Amino acid sequence: MKIIQTLLLAFLLLIVLNACSNEEKEPSREQAGEKPVETVQTPAAPTQTPAAQEPSREEKIKALKAWIPPGVTKKPETAEEFAAFPPGRFANLRYIHHVEEFSPILQQFPKVEQPDQEIIDLYYLALLGLFAEDYPDPQQLIDEIKLASFGDPDIEDPRYQFKEQYNVEIILDASGSMAEQMDGKTRMEAAKEAIREFAASLPKEAHVALRVYGHKGSGKESDKALSCGSSELVYGMQPYDAQKLQNALSRFQPTGYTPIAYSLQEALKDFTGLPGDKNNNMIYLVSDGIETCDGNPVEAAKQLAQSNIAPIVNVIGFGVDGEGQRQLKEVAQAAGGRYLLIHNQDELQKEFRQAREIANKWSQWRRHASYVETMTRNRRLKNIHAYHFDWKTAARQERYNLVFFIRSLGNRDILSSDAEKALNDIMEKQSDLAYKRGEELESFLSSLAEKSYKEAIDEINQKYGEHVTGN
Repeated sequence: MKIIQTLLLAFLLLIVLNACSNEEKEPSREQAGEKPVETVQTPAAPTQTPAAQEPSREEKIKALKAWIPPGVTKKPETAEEFAAFPPGRFANLRYIHHVEEFSPILQQFPKVEQPDQEIIDLYYLALLGLFAEDYPDPQQLIDEIKLASFGDPDIEDPRYQFKEQYNVEIILDASGSMAEQMDGKTRMEAAKEAIREFAASLPKEAHVALRVYGHKGSGKESDKALSCGSSELVYGMQPYDAQKLQNALSRFQPTGYTPIAYSLQEALKDFTGLPGDKNNNMIYLVSDGIETCDGNPVEAAKQLAQSNIAPIVNVIGFGVDGEGQRQLKEVAQAAGGRYLLIHNQDELQKEFRQAREIANKWSQWRRHASYVETMTRNRRLKNIHAYHFDWKTAARQERYNLVFFIRSLGNRDILSSDAEKALNDIMEKQSDLAYKRGEELESFLSSLAEKSYKEAIDEINQKYGEHVTGN
């Protein structure tokens, strides 16, 4: 019996020792990095963010109206109204080449449910605020005829009368955007080639100069001061010298900002000692964008116009968008000059060829040669046909962009199928109307080809009246 008790005690002791050993080997929840069950907190339910409130119909209509240019209340119908309509934000840009730029605009267009005809018309005016092209206006044609008639005794403007010396200065944009590719070459390369060809074609008695701007620094904010202060006369006013001009052209590449105002102010200094009463002074400003250096190019252009050098300022927009076109037009108007939109090297060379013809007229006059009437008549015909071509090009480009944008609005369900169809119907009618007005213009303008300068200008003024500023 005693033996049995002893064995029982030994067994119980073994169980107790084994239990103690297990407690040492198993770490507590705290040791294992776990929180005791009683301390675990049940996470609170997430706070529900209220959904953004859908704008009201009135708010959507207000947002739609914000895309319509100020002062615009109706679609253009007459030739004068097409010409006077402000160019859209993306004028002169092809939709398919700028899809990334247009995508955010698509997302911002409001979706007005069940639009009536009034809302459809607002949609169309908003689309024109983006894509309306810059149709040539009657004043532009007068400017072209006036330039083609350089030296005509009927022109009262003394700047267009022959003087003892003929001077041409080209002010060339060398900002970073001129590095953009176009027809297999950069805009800068195209411009340099056109300048070389033009300078070589001038009469030997004429003088030429080249000023460039925005060719230093970079497009970075840290380089803005340097770039905006870069406007350099790389080829001073002198007869054409092929090697010197080539050396000047090779000195710069497109890189920085666009100091148009500063360059116009500096150009005034380039003509020091060349007063307008004894010199035919011509300036060609070539730019592919707006002022980006906080200057006031319109005010600088006014200073040029009011100076004693009395220059004829020709502002050439090289593939600029709607905003650029508006600003460069204002610069040309402030200078009492002319504005021209070009898209490629061929059109730039064409403009310089006209400049060469004018210089040749001056050279013939200087040599006491007879005035060549046929040259004036032929140039006038070319200008009339070019005017009509520019009109048709604007109509075609405008239609192209509207077709793509309306389709994109439909694909994004911003427009219902009925609204998309209604807008397309308006677009087709407006496109047909634009072409019709262009044909009417060409017929009228062609009738002026054989008339004298004064007769042609008088008839244009009579037909378009308030839309031109005179001769």
